[in-house]
Amino acid sequence: MQISRPLIRSAVLGAMIVVLIGGVPAFGADVIHSGVDLWMTVAGFAQTSFADQPIPAGFFCEGSQPFTGKVVFKGAPFASAPANSLGGIDTAVRRLDDAVFNAKGEATTRIQLLALSLVSVKPIETSCGNYDVTVNLAGEQPITTMRIFRTEALGGTYSAPLALNVRAAFTPVNGDKSGRREVTRRIELGPGSRSVWAYVKAPQYPAGVKIDTNGDGQPDTVLPASSNFLAGVSPAVLKGDELTRRQLAVPAATVRVCPVGQCPYQSCHCDPNSTDPYQSSSGCDHLHCIWVCVTSSGCGPQQPQQDFMN
Repeated sequence: MQISRPLIRSAVLGAMIVVLIGGVPAFGADVIHSGVDLWMTVAGFAQTSFADQPIPAGFFCEGSQPFTGKVVFKGAPFASAPANSLGGIDTAVRRLDDAVFNAKGEATTRIQLLALSLVSVKPIETSCGNYDVTVNLAGEQPITTMRIFRTEALGGTYSAPLALNVRAAFTPVNGDKSGRREVTRRIELGPGSRSVWAYVKAPQYPAGVKIDTNGDGQPDTVLPASSNFLAGVSPAVLKGDELTRRQLAVPAATVRVCPVGQCPYQSCHCDPNSTDPYQSSSGCDHLHCIWVCVTSSGCGPQQPQQDFMN
């Protein structure tokens, strides 16, 4: 029996449609391009404890006692050029490699902290006076591995343990610059909770933006081109139109707004030994929580803007 060409064309077209809607394995060859993921810290949900590694006696002034307390932080937006071009962004993580999905919908890339800018929510108290605390990155940063999982055509989840070398600067509240002190620490953070991502076509930030990566207040590094990967937003259902810059609340906005049908939640990176990443009292020596947008039936058309304020 001879099969007609129209029938062949219909069969091929049908097969293509099945491939397009049939699930993750059909997209095994897709690539997530290298790039930078930009975050805003949840104020009050980033902290470091010095209980296990006390600041030594005599550090703040002669006769000062070892400091074993906890410092609670909020985000301090990066200095950028053009000024204010990234709104409230205070954390940048760079994905160093293109990530290629295998037949199981899994991909990997190396990641490295590019910039971090935190300030203490309130001064710490010592026998030598009160000090404001700032945290930035210190020198060359460790590299860890990020695993990306595509659970549906438009995105999925990921696992990204972080390691970072930080500089904590203690500045007297009384303005005495001679009393400024610094310590450096290496911090290991386990994977964050609610780690989600979505494909995106619209640029996530303007081209050519430069940010401050060493905490001196001067923008020094140009961000790489925006990629097709948007961390922190769960896969959204595209109903005939592309997710836009406004809907996805890209970092250029002063405040972040989740897409329709998604709500803001905290994604918390914590010490791997912690039993509960949301409670610092359970063993989180180091805690860093950022905002993410997760699909929820309880979301209204748009979350209040203050939900994403630092």
